[in-house]
Amino acid sequence: MKFFLFLFVFLLCVLRAESIDTNSSYLDTAHKIISDKVTGYSDTLDQTISKLFTGKKAQNSYDDFFKNEKYFNETEKSFVSVNLNTQFQSKYKEKSTLNINANIALKRTNQKLNLFISGINENKNIIDKNAATELGLNYFRSDSYEIQSRYSIGIRGFYPFVRARYYKVFIAKNWKIEPMQIFEYSSKESFTERTFIYFDNTLTDRSLLRLTLHRETKTKVKGMDYDISAQYYWNFNKKNILSISEIFSGNTEYTTEQSSKKYSGINNYATVLTFRKNIWKKWFFYQISPSVNFHKENSYKANYAIAFLINLYFGDFD
Repeated sequence: MKFFLFLFVFLLCVLRAESIDTNSSYLDTAHKIISDKVTGYSDTLDQTISKLFTGKKAQNSYDDFFKNEKYFNETEKSFVSVNLNTQFQSKYKEKSTLNINANIALKRTNQKLNLFISGINENKNIIDKNAATELGLNYFRSDSYEIQSRYSIGIRGFYPFVRARYYKVFIAKNWKIEPMQIFEYSSKESFTERTFIYFDNTLTDRSLLRLTLHRETKTKVKGMDYDISAQYYWNFNKKNILSISEIFSGNTEYTTEQSSKKYSGINNYATVLTFRKNIWKKWFFYQISPSVNFHKENSYKANYAIAFLINLYFGDFD
C-alpha cells in the first residue's frame, strides 16, 4: 500500500511539474533567493577567511548531471544539494531518506579553501554509521607531477577526523584514467584507506563507458573490501541520461549473520538501471532506479528493488 501511495504522489509531482508554466515567477523568485543566499554566504565567509590566508579542473558532464559521489569528491563549486529518496526492496523494508550535501567555495583564497557539510539525514533510523553527518574544511592544492590533492579536517557525528585525498589524470589513447587515493584517521574508526581507479572511454558524443576499481581497508575491520563495476551512460536527450551498471562486490575475509565461518571472495552481484531527467527548472531533477542484486546473506536469491529520487540543486551550475 505504501508503495502505491508513494508512486501516486511521485507521478503526480512529475506530471504537475511538467504542466506548470515555466514562467512561474514565484518559484523562480524562491529559487533565486535560496541560490543567492548560498553564494552570498559563501562570499561573506570567503572575505572573512581570506584575511587570514593569502587549478580548477573541468568536471565530467555525466558526474555533474548525476551529482554522484565522484562529483562531490572533486567539485570546488558552491552549492546546496537536497535529495529526497525512497527505496523499496523485496528482501528488506522500504527506506526513506532526506540527504543534504553543501559546499561553500572561498574564492578570495584562490579557491583553495571550501567549507563542506554532507550526510545529513532526517530519518535517524536508517543512517548508516559509515555515512554520518560531516562538517569541516577542505584545502585544495596542486602538487608536483600534476597530482591534485585535497586535505580535510572536520567532525563526523561527535568524532573529529582528518583526511587526505590525492588523484591524477592520465590519457591513454581513447581512455581517461583517474586513480584516486584517500587516507583518513578518525578518533572513532582509527585509520581508513580507500583506492579508486576510474577508466573512462567516450564512445560517442552521447555515450560513455566507465570501468571502476575500488578497494578499502580499515584498522578495526578484518579483510579488504573491493568492488568492480562497469557503467554505460547514454545521453539520448539534452535533459535525459540513462545508465546501466554491473557491480561485483566482495571481501578478502568476512562472516555472515547466519554463520561465524570465515569466507572470502565476491559476495554480491548487482545490476542497476538508472534514468535521470531534468524537468521544469534547471535545478529540479527526478531519478528512477530499478535494480536486482544477489547477496550471499540472501543465499544468492534475487533481491528486487526500485528507488525514486528527487534532487533540488541550489548554487553554481555549469
